[in-house]
Amino acid sequence: MARDRTNLPDEFAPFQSAVVLRVYLNDTDDFKQPIESNSYGMVKIKTISSKSNSTISSRELFARPLLRGISDSITQDDLVIFTTVNDKHYYIGPLNTYNNPNFCAADFPVDSLISRGAGNKDVKDKSGYGIDYPFRQNTKIQKQKNTDLDFFPPQTYDVSKVSDLALEGRHGNSIRVGSRGIFPSVTIDNDSQGNSEDISKGSTISMISNGSISQNFNINENQFRLSVDPIPTDENPPSQFPINKGNDDGEDSFNYRWGIESDDISDKTEFNQMIMFSDRITFDARQSDFTVSSRNNINFGSKKNFTLNNEGHSVINSNNIYLGEKAKNKAEPIVLGNELRLILIEILEILNSARANVQGVPLPLVDSNLAPLNAAPINAIGTLLQKLNDLDPQNGGGFLSSHHYIEQNRSTNEG
Repeated sequence: MARDRTNLPDEFAPFQSAVVLRVYLNDTDDFKQPIESNSYGMVKIKTISSKSNSTISSRELFARPLLRGISDSITQDDLVIFTTVNDKHYYIGPLNTYNNPNFCAADFPVDSLISRGAGNKDVKDKSGYGIDYPFRQNTKIQKQKNTDLDFFPPQTYDVSKVSDLALEGRHGNSIRVGSRGIFPSVTIDNDSQGNSEDISKGSTISMISNGSISQNFNINENQFRLSVDPIPTDENPPSQFPINKGNDDGEDSFNYRWGIESDDISDKTEFNQMIMFSDRITFDARQSDFTVSSRNNINFGSKKNFTLNNEGHSVINSNNIYLGEKAKNKAEPIVLGNELRLILIEILEILNSARANVQGVPLPLVDSNLAPLNAAPINAIGTLLQKLNDLDPQNGGGFLSSHHYIEQNRSTNEG
């Protein structure tokens, strides 16, 4: 039953329609609005008669966004609705006139109604927007049917499917809070087309709670690879250094099927994962630490170089460190520089005290010129001993590095 409008309370504020005449982005624009200290989101509108779109009222008003923390993207000639409370005007919009985030202009000839054909057509596109308005061929984001994850039988899909909560910009950027079946997901996209879930273009951050990456983004499982693991072809041989190379058996390749939903899985334990894709990613902790932690493996991969730079010191704490995958065979251990120095000193001290036994008379060792090795002026053994004793294991020098240090072996008492 229709409500009796004559009995509405005094504080009821009905909405009216209006067309945007000017948008204010900041307090430094050449054109300033006169009623607010903060210009962002403010618009100048011209009201439209509620009786007919053929009549435009003479009122031009300044209006602020109705909602405190949310201001939609808006431009001249967008269609909005507004209300007045305590002599202040508040708008919602633009209205979704064409169900396209990039095009929300009024769906009737605005110029002829507002300016009666006298407006400046040189700065207007035939659509009604400004001639330099950035048009883009994108649609509203669409939720593609997913037979793997939606769990809807064909006979009930149409009556059971549910849309996602979406916040969309005008140019292929969006935040989608949605679900597949009962499993929630959050996806942030930038530079997308809207009607596709292609993660090879633009930038994507997604938190998913069921299914593999391929299943969530409707891509062929055999056609999705990380950039360091390209799909092998005749022109592109398999990578010699895949992302997980060197891990334990069974973990030496990236698990592209992690979280996969399948009828064959009876005891599934893999659900939540977070992914990020873009052409370039930069992490920068400006004030404090950047921390990465994992209960299992941490894998870094690059098709070109891996560089680690820091102005302080670098510490690697690990039970075993292998330089190269095959080093795990433990065929070539790394030499401890100070231990080698001590052994060389012992060898030279033995040589220094060694004597030849000639008819019961001990004689010092000599070089090819019959000069004793431990006597002046050559004293070769003494010179070498002095060099080795002068080496400082704490500060390096000689064959001991002053920049790179390695842990000592555990003694038998340490276990």
